[in-house]
Amino acid sequence: MPSGRDRRRSERFPTASIPVQLSDIDGELIDLSLSGAAVIHRSPVNAGAPATLVFPSYGGIYIPCKVLRSLVQVRRAGDGPEYVFRSAISFADMEPEQRDPLREFLQIQIARLKEKQDEAAAAEL
Repeated sequence: MPSGRDRRRSERFPTASIPVQLSDIDGELIDLSLSGAAVIHRSPVNAGAPATLVFPSYGGIYIPCKVLRSLVQVRRAGDGPEYVFRSAISFADMEPEQRDPLREFLQIQIARLKEKQDEAAAAEL
């Protein structure tokens, strides 16, 4: 049986906590690929549900998506544990006029993430 990484359509890149919304729920983007993302948020969402990933800080980019799974996680905080949800989402199929600008946006974001990874790796040498 293939692992989750084997099933992914494109490479995922960790992000530095980018503020997003999953439909109307505030969250943080924690990784990103050309086909999907992972989001941490405080309110539950249903696996299989359609949603919209919104990047408010980038002029309100809206990406139709589907929630693949959503799991409760415990994050250690200074004042005790915090319960959050980690949701994996896949981007929905779109018309070319929607998909092309989105793909360009994602490629720019991923290039920035790769650059930061390379800088961090070089700093460790």
